[in-house]
Amino acid sequence: MPEVSDEDRVTNGRQQGLVTVVIPCYNQAGYLGEAIASVRAQSYRDFEIVVVDDGSTDATAAVAGNYLDVRLLRQSNAGLSAARNAGLGVGRGEYLVFLDADDRLLPDALRDGIESLARHPEAAFTSGHFRFIRADGSLQREFAQAPLECPPYEGMLRGNYIGMHATVMFRRAIFDEVGAFDTSLRSCEDYDLYMRITRRYPVARHDRLVAEYRRHDASMSVRAGRMLDTALDVLAAQRPFIHGNGRLIRACQAGIRGLRRDLIRPLLFGILGAVRTANWSRAAQLSMQLPTYVAPVLRATWLDLRLMIERISARPGSVQA
Repeated sequence: MPEVSDEDRVTNGRQQGLVTVVIPCYNQAGYLGEAIASVRAQSYRDFEIVVVDDGSTDATAAVAGNYLDVRLLRQSNAGLSAARNAGLGVGRGEYLVFLDADDRLLPDALRDGIESLARHPEAAFTSGHFRFIRADGSLQREFAQAPLECPPYEGMLRGNYIGMHATVMFRRAIFDEVGAFDTSLRSCEDYDLYMRITRRYPVARHDRLVAEYRRHDASMSVRAGRMLDTALDVLAAQRPFIHGNGRLIRACQAGIRGLRRDLIRPLLFGILGAVRTANWSRAAQLSMQLPTYVAPVLRATWLDLRLMIERISARPGSVQA
């Protein structure tokens, strides 16, 4: 039998290839059922669901156990990266999607990812678009993602243009080349992985809306001080690979400045808004978070300065793997 190409798998209406959807969960039983339901409702039917219970003390295991087609993996609490890596280790799929337990996929997400990778057989992963939802699942706002107008690695240096990792479909083989999620990172482990991949391999992007990012008080994205510090770790680790390349150094500087601006701005606006409405308790609560920003903001400024000095003396160079 002749080999069936990725293009044939789509154009002949015979889409093939098992997709493993890994759902790490730590004390998010209240949302987990929605995440699982969003996968089970996919128009592309060749998938498996792996829920990794990362030492939860709530009903996570019981919720996952309600579904006969969900594989439940339980482990002692080891963090998000370790949970994702555990799901990666047991999944059988040729393709992988990582969905947080409080987020949701839209019905055609897997189909859109498969079709994009079929159109781009050289790509290590493909990514789509997402929108924000509230804690109750209602739409908060659409999110118009800007087009990528530079090579993906340069784009990553300027900022994590993907934004939400559930919009990404990976080819499993890429993890054999670049490794899994870095368990030493407290956050931004997806950003680090994208850097390692885009530095060495082509990737794709499509314009389909494929996922919903839930915002609530317990979500990791609200811990902006820690996010800034860890994102700076990821950017600082790129220095050996951008050394001597003025264009990439400028991109990294832009990324540092953007992080510093975008992560502290919501806190400042929140404090000002609370003051304007005379909500003094809220203003005091938010103001107590300011000290956690001081060290990462100073660090960002110092790293930006060091890169500026490097750029002044840089000669044109190429990215090293």
